[in-house]
Amino acid sequence: MIKLAKRTFLAVLLLLALSFAGLQRLDHLSARPVELSEFSWFNKVEIYTAYVLMNVLGAPLYPEAAKEASLMLWPSSEGKEVTFEDNFFLESKFIQNKLDNYSEPVRLAWLPNDYLLGNSEARIALTLNTGFLSIEDDKVKVSVPSTWPKHSDYRDHSWTTPLVSIRGLPEIRVQEGLFWILEQEGWIYPYTAVWEADLPVN
Repeated sequence: MIKLAKRTFLAVLLLLALSFAGLQRLDHLSARPVELSEFSWFNKVEIYTAYVLMNVLGAPLYPEAAKEASLMLWPSSEGKEVTFEDNFFLESKFIQNKLDNYSEPVRLAWLPNDYLLGNSEARIALTLNTGFLSIEDDKVKVSVPSTWPKHSDYRDHSWTTPLVSIRGLPEIRVQEGLFWILEQEGWIYPYTAVWEADLPVN
């Protein structure tokens, strides 16, 4: 029993050390210009590994976002529209406000603070950000383009996206263009995720 506990403890320490080293590498790669020529085959393997780990480690906290992003790993997803029937996003006050004031399809964009770990909107915001909400045949639909931009912010190419935000601790940030590199190389595959639920009856 003691040996098993010791091995588990060492495995956790090793995982934490590897995760920290991986985040440092991701931070280093994020500082490079987002051009295919700037990244070697090994760099792309590093980014791909980080992408997989990001989804595996994030799944317990953000299962829908992890599911959405993980589907990009499958070639069969490319160019498709994949529908998920789930009403988890109806819990969001932000979404409720959009439904209460709905007149036409609307693009969804949350405030930066909404992504903080522990914020009630974080799970929904990470999954549906940049999506378009519409109401059709008593169904609420949010179509999310599951693809990565060349830069986290087209207006400021040095800006990086918060990956993990915990109050009181330094943010873990990433240049989304690193995953754009994987798309351009055909290592991950863009598609459209559609989240669908019955329209709530007031």
